[in-house]
Amino acid sequence: MVIYTVTSYELSFDRFHPDNERIFRVMGDVTENTGEKIHFAKIPFAVLNTGRNNLSGVEKIAGIIPYRSKISIPDGDKPATQFESTIGGTNFITTAITDPHYFDIFKYEWLAGNASTALEAPYAVVLTEKKARQYFGTGPLDNMIGKQVIYDDSLKVNVSGIIKDWNKNSDLAFTDFISLATLQSSFLKNNISQNSWSQGDMSTWTFAKLRTGTSSGHVNNQMAELVKNHADPQVKLSLRLEPLSAIHFNGDIIENAIRTAHLPALYSLMGIALFILTLGIINFINLSTAQSIQRAKEVGVRKVLGSKRSGLVFQFLTESFLMVLFSALLATVMVRPVLIGFRSFIPSGISIRLFEPATILFLVLVIIITTFLAGLYPAKVLSSFPPAINLKGPGTERGSENWLFRKALIVFQFAVSLVFIVGSMVIATQLRYTREKDLGFTADAIITLQTSASDSLSKIGVLAQKIREIPGVNKVALQWLSPMTENSRGMKLKFKSSDLKEFGVTQVAGNEDYIPLYQIKLLAGRNLTKSDSVNEFVINEKLSELMGNQSPEDAIGKTLYWNDKPYPVVGVAADFHTKSLHDPITPLCIINRPNRESAIAIKLASKGSGGGMVKTMLSQIEKVWKEIYPAADFNYRFYDQSLALLYEKDQQTATLVNTSMAISIFISCMGLFGLALFTVKRRAKEISIRKILGASVSNIATMLSWDFIALIIIALLIASPLAWYFMNQWLQGFAYRIHMSGWVFLFAGMTAIFIALVTVSFQSIKAAIANPVTNLRSE
Repeated sequence: MVIYTVTSYELSFDRFHPDNERIFRVMGDVTENTGEKIHFAKIPFAVLNTGRNNLSGVEKIAGIIPYRSKISIPDGDKPATQFESTIGGTNFITTAITDPHYFDIFKYEWLAGNASTALEAPYAVVLTEKKARQYFGTGPLDNMIGKQVIYDDSLKVNVSGIIKDWNKNSDLAFTDFISLATLQSSFLKNNISQNSWSQGDMSTWTFAKLRTGTSSGHVNNQMAELVKNHADPQVKLSLRLEPLSAIHFNGDIIENAIRTAHLPALYSLMGIALFILTLGIINFINLSTAQSIQRAKEVGVRKVLGSKRSGLVFQFLTESFLMVLFSALLATVMVRPVLIGFRSFIPSGISIRLFEPATILFLVLVIIITTFLAGLYPAKVLSSFPPAINLKGPGTERGSENWLFRKALIVFQFAVSLVFIVGSMVIATQLRYTREKDLGFTADAIITLQTSASDSLSKIGVLAQKIREIPGVNKVALQWLSPMTENSRGMKLKFKSSDLKEFGVTQVAGNEDYIPLYQIKLLAGRNLTKSDSVNEFVINEKLSELMGNQSPEDAIGKTLYWNDKPYPVVGVAADFHTKSLHDPITPLCIINRPNRESAIAIKLASKGSGGGMVKTMLSQIEKVWKEIYPAADFNYRFYDQSLALLYEKDQQTATLVNTSMAISIFISCMGLFGLALFTVKRRAKEISIRKILGASVSNIATMLSWDFIALIIIALLIASPLAWYFMNQWLQGFAYRIHMSGWVFLFAGMTAIFIALVTVSFQSIKAAIANPVTNLRSE
């Protein structure tokens, strides 16, 4: 039920739009000279008008340009109320410059204003109802038409329409829709190029709604011609359509603001749910058939009194149905606590909706299918006993012909459990490796603050200087991004100005304090100097080797060309990671690029800094922040926590596998307990005879336990190649990874054997100390 709730939530995003199967996002793919392909959700604005005039088979095409800004709502003589244009805790920008055709593709309910003309005029904005209430409070929505909203202190627009918020899951969470005409009539036209096809001018989310019967491949071919006729061939840009339903699962995008789900992880969840239910069904079969001996006389009496086999089968299936039904009812009660317990791994907004038709249908199907699969075989076994044999007394029961089948079920259960045990150990070891590996820089006691990219350099510099003066602050650096991040930046360089071949490298931008703060090791040359523009490079070993240098010292003084301008190499740094360990270390340049360095990295004094002192320093930093940015929220993040987020999906995988392992082992032990119970019942007379002939309790317990150890060994032989294959596939996703060794499988096997011995020991010892007379009384 929990897995159904999570997967149905993730799969529901943007499925509610009319004709959603005909709506696509236009994606931009750029191929680097290294062969790497990078993906952009934003494409050049020029594609919009060119595509509208040249693409056949497209019913509507519309663009929407996210616009990060400070928002002010004037209130007469009182100070203006300030708002942010992003969703708290995310990078999603809710304000956007909007093509009127956007509302032809995505349908909204209009609560105020004229839908056909609301976005025709410049300096007009359409708001969602919740946003309008946030800006202007309660009151009739019609009275809000014409009210003023100010963006970035100078862009004054008037409300021309109000639309109802969508009440279903969507990744398109825009709330402020500024008319596209405003772009052409205001200072915004200087910030967004409307005619360029350059990679540097990718600004616009573009959506297309195809005509009925038009294939995406047909439009893709036309867009290839547009790129060929308009874009610079050196850019190596390609355009393609991405289905609207795929947006929520495409995390491989530069500067992606959307929270994406991992589709393979959802499929894995579904598979795990199926495995766990299968293990439960196997258990039910084992436990039910183990009880067949106890119900043999009941079946015999019923048959003597005239019951038919079909009636007995129906009776036992009804018993199974009731048990499954009560299990399902108990499960629905447990879903909410489980969701709360795993809330750190589950997106906000997920809740169980029991009375939705889809949920009810799912529950009914699960109950019926589980009842049939779990109950049919035990019902057939229980109803098959001949009454004459059953009524003769204990010791005459059948069931040996089903013994191999029951063993096979236990082997299957433990094979699944062993796969999870091995997977859990491998994932834990790899994640420990990612935490302990030397990354080439330090991340301890560093916090980062992000200011607005539109703020003046002097304002950011004043903030940095004030923070430097706070006691306990060790170093402060201005930066674009920290050394290791999910969205690293690239740049294209040449060895010579006349060299036509450019090569891509990672760009790391920070001021002269950047390298000392992160303790990046210099192998040759010196650090960057203070500057108001880019005038020199520090490169890493990889780039030095790519330049053909035999040693780091050989690179000092050589020249690299960026945008055909020469820059001297003044230092060579030891290689360090700029992406997670999923990716290899790449050639990179460290440059001082003040116009992009809008973030601040702060190194706190780590020695002698207890929790109280850190809190004091943070409160002092917040106080300084409020002096410079009184209307902006103070949001900071410890850098080592940011690094941990790079492996968030891997950590979620670990939690998933660990939980599945615990559940599968628990279920397997229940099945093993049932098999042990059945074994003891079946071999009761044999055990009694052995005791009479002198066998000790330890001899009998060992004899019974050995059968189960043999099953675990068989399960290990089956599980080992499967576990090795699946975990090797998972490890292939890391450029830097551990190597699986035999001890992992050996330890998993020993763990399973120990668990099995603990599980069966109770029944084995109980059988070994039982009075043999009781079992032999009927002979």
